[in-house]
Amino acid sequence: MTDRPRIHFVTGRLAEHALRQVLDRLGPRAGFEHTVQVLNITVAALMTTPWIARRLEVPAGTTRVLIPGACRGSLDVFR
Repeated sequence: MTDRPRIHFVTGRLAEHALRQVLDRLGPRAGFEHTVQVLNITVAALMTTPWIARRLEVPAGTTRVLIPGACRGSLDVFR
């Protein structure tokens, strides 16, 4: 484990490839490590926060979790 932030990204199947490409280039330059969880949905924007919360698997050592910005619902379900 390093001192760099470890960010866990949540996405759908359609965006997986593009997200991984961006993160593989950006992470080392921006100084963070990352993991990606692909949920069983094609379009990430159709996710709701309760739906994500039921399926979310946060790896040990994660310092932050990022979900798709277009998701509907309260973030309180993650507390």
